[in-house]
Order: sequence, then structure tokens, then C-alpha cells
Amino acid sequence: MGVAITKISQNGQVVIPSDIRKNAGIKPSTQFIIFNEDGDIFLKQIKEKKLLEDFKLIRDIEMSEVEIKEGKFIEADTSMSEEEIIKLLEKD
Repeated sequence: MGVAITKISQNGQVVIPSDIRKNAGIKPSTQFIIFNEDGDIFLKQIKEKKLLEDFKLIRDIEMSEVEIKEGKFIEADTSMSEEEIIKLLEKD
């Protein structure tokens, strides 16, 4: 992970420093999704495969939240081994 400092121009443009661009493989015309989380701005490069994985993860989390609200969940004990937890999850 690279870290750099930049600033916004009067026209609202932000320069991503060259070492960060090179490390991330950012070329001219690269597209980004921009997130604003309580004033913290995040840029995420749009890469089709990764974006599809992110959307699937979001959908899976939303489905899990619905199932939990419906009482469909399995309780695991933190003292259980990974193998015991996997066996518990496979029961269905």
C-alpha cells in the first residue's frame, strides 16, 4: 500500500502522484467509483471482475442479514475448532 499527499485544485481536480499511479496500474482514462463516507472520500478503480465480486459479496451480506432477522442462523462457540465449525455449517 502506498501513501502520498496531494491537494485539490480550484477546478476540483485531484492529482494522484505518479508512484501511486504506477503501483496501482492506473493509466489515462481509468475509471473510478467515488465514495463519500461522512466527508472521507474514497476512490475505487473500476475493474469488472473485482466489481462483480464486490457486488456478490454485498448481495451475500444482505441475504445473511435477512436470514438472521428471520431467525435462520447457527451458533458457533469460539472454542470450537475450524473443522467443528465447518461440520456445523454443512448440516442443512
